[in-house]
Amino acid sequence: MWPILEIAGMRFPTYNIALVIGVIAGLAVLFLAARRKRVALQFLADNLITLVAITFVFSRLVEVWINKYPLMSIPFFWQENGGFSFYGGLVGFLFALFILCRKYGENFFVWLDLISLSATIAIVFHHLGTFLSGVAYGTPTVLFWGVTFTNPDSAVLTTLPIHPVQLYVALLALIFFGVAVFISKHTYTAGKAGIFLLLTLSLSDFLLDFLRGDSAPMFSFLRASQYFALAFAAIAAALIFKMKHEKISASSNELNI
Repeated sequence: MWPILEIAGMRFPTYNIALVIGVIAGLAVLFLAARRKRVALQFLADNLITLVAITFVFSRLVEVWINKYPLMSIPFFWQENGGFSFYGGLVGFLFALFILCRKYGENFFVWLDLISLSATIAIVFHHLGTFLSGVAYGTPTVLFWGVTFTNPDSAVLTTLPIHPVQLYVALLALIFFGVAVFISKHTYTAGKAGIFLLLTLSLSDFLLDFLRGDSAPMFSFLRASQYFALAFAAIAAALIFKMKHEKISASSNELNI
């Protein structure tokens, strides 16, 4: 594809460009959604350093655990043992958000909705960037939409058509985002949009990982990321059950009054 964009003699990695656009778009969604729900972002601003720090710590620890890196290895991206785990970071972020919401009396589900909407848009651009750079590529396919990566700057070189699995994920994330926006606009129950995104994105990631052709840590017959995806899907299902149970209990209490 196009892993490098050259402008005025300067070379820019397209993944980095896509990621920056995704972050900006995600922040715009966060501000618009918070304004619509009349939620002040001061809580998020006051605890931003804590959230980021815990997210990075969890992300790195999971990456070290999955790949069996030395515990004290310095996570430089250009080193073989560098990098961070997306799912590890997600675990850390949700854990930190839950604790902080309990500490300061904030509604966890309100923030789950806002941040999930914001993060999903960033995820769309992330996967577009991985497609352009050839990262997280798919398995060979005979389907007419199969793609090849012949650019020498790509992370993978192949003349055989392969699944553009990155675009599959990006398209599904965009569709789920649209549905979540609809849910957010037509319900007064906090948490529905966020739980929907957590469930659908987890399940789609689990299924589409079967079409991944790049190497990854395996446990039994599944990728490590697939176990995390199933775990988050289970958490989302448990939250759905909890919300329905509380709604039924509330209705029962009203009848008893």
